[in-house]
Amino acid sequence: MTEPIDAEVQYIVARYGIRKTHLALLNMMKEEHEYLHEYFNKTDPLVSPHNLQTPPEPVVQPTPVKKERKQRMKKIMPQVVNEPAVLAENEVKDVVVLTSDKFRDPKEMKEYQKTAEDARRKLNEEAGLQLHQILTKENLKQWVEVEGHTYAWVAREKAGCPDTQVAATAQMMGVKSKISRKRGMIMSGK
Repeated sequence: MTEPIDAEVQYIVARYGIRKTHLALLNMMKEEHEYLHEYFNKTDPLVSPHNLQTPPEPVVQPTPVKKERKQRMKKIMPQVVNEPAVLAENEVKDVVVLTSDKFRDPKEMKEYQKTAEDARRKLNEEAGLQLHQILTKENLKQWVEVEGHTYAWVAREKAGCPDTQVAATAQMMGVKSKISRKRGMIMSGK
């Protein structure tokens, strides 16, 4: 069974830590010794104030300052938008307009992708086009393999469906994007 003083000492050590408790005890003993030395006016060679040494003050090391990390910005290629422009009397030509959409976080990109897919789906429905008419093997080969577009681009600009559906359809038809080919080569070690 523990003594009551042991429980109190454990409480003090738990609250203040061993170092602070030890330093406080040393200071108390030093003060007691000085008082007793004055009272009896004699010096005990074994317990003199000169023999009592307080441990050196702990060296406080400055906390390292964290360097600010540079945030990576993904390079987003300018988006090409084809808009008809009227130049002269009823003469219509396609004008290529370069826009730079820079997305700062993935949420914005997902929202942009979803909005564009919905808009394209509505256009396709209005034109009477169905998804299986758009996602043909020939079209996918042209857009993905020949022109080098991503599944997300096909979903956003042509099909109006989720890019996962475009990827699954392309995989089922044996059409692979350049990115999937590179991943396959890396995974196989070739």
